[in-house]
Amino acid sequence: MEKERSYVLGVDLGGTKIAFGLVDQAGRVINEMIVPTRPDDGAACVIERIVTGLRLVGAEAGKGGGIKGVGMALPGVFDSDGGRVILSANLNWRNVPVGEILTRELNLPLFLENDARAAAWGEKCFGHGRNVENLLYIAIGTGIGGGLILGGRIYRGHHGNAGEIGHMVVNPAGPRCGCGNYGCWEALASGKAIAGRAAALLAAGRPSILGEIINRNEELTALHVASAAAAGDKLAQEVMEEAANYIGLGIASLVTIFDPELVVLGGGVSRTGSLLLPTVTRVVRQRALPPAASSVQVVLSTWPEMAGVVGAAAIAFTRLGLLDEGGRQTCRAC
Repeated sequence: MEKERSYVLGVDLGGTKIAFGLVDQAGRVINEMIVPTRPDDGAACVIERIVTGLRLVGAEAGKGGGIKGVGMALPGVFDSDGGRVILSANLNWRNVPVGEILTRELNLPLFLENDARAAAWGEKCFGHGRNVENLLYIAIGTGIGGGLILGGRIYRGHHGNAGEIGHMVVNPAGPRCGCGNYGCWEALASGKAIAGRAAALLAAGRPSILGEIINRNEELTALHVASAAAAGDKLAQEVMEEAANYIGLGIASLVTIFDPELVVLGGGVSRTGSLLLPTVTRVVRQRALPPAASSVQVVLSTWPEMAGVVGAAAIAFTRLGLLDEGGRQTCRAC
């Protein structure tokens, strides 16, 4: 008689979109879905969307296996044991008992983790990091966040906030960051920074095909800039090259501090990887200290869209005892 297969539900909750996935114990996404978050509707409405989405993607499990739990990746400060979001600025949530609500609605245990740390653990368990012990995951989107795997385990730090790498200062004379400081990494190399730099150059009168987007009163994004750069637009290429240099500088500092075998780039900006990766790698080789400078590998995420979902699932599998602390399966048929 065939033994029941194990699945978990993974959800990556962001300020713009919610990604869902039914994930098996080998890290394969069996079913997936993405919906808008619409945080202005309030926490209750967002949680209702989460419940509905998880039920829909979970239906794929059918009679072929058992869903053991739910992993949720999200930004902010939270009580992972109590399942309570203490503060998430992107969602405008304060003291939201999301774990209690989802556990009651789905009758499944819920495990919370920071989105970048979850993605790092997903890469360790199922992706590029399966054979390494020290890994740095960098999520470059609206901001920049990070997840650290040191000695084969998630590193959370004394207060549980390790990985706020977007607020490293890489240029003291740089622009003001949303945190109030000047020259933070995410103020120079995030998706928001890339779009802002292009908009500033356009406002200064520089010619670019990106001007058509401004003329249509559309919001300029980093993906617009990347597309224009790929099409040969000089302004866009300059902006992307500048961002790639700053990304490389930040990674070089982190490589010098933590000496990882592997750096994984994720987040929305990583989808422009063919434009960024050569310059990023060159700057890391030039700026990090040896021997790490020559040995560290810089790669793009295994899952451009689903890294948070797979990572959340890996967290759930680990907390359920179906993966050990090194990311290895502890029970292949349970």
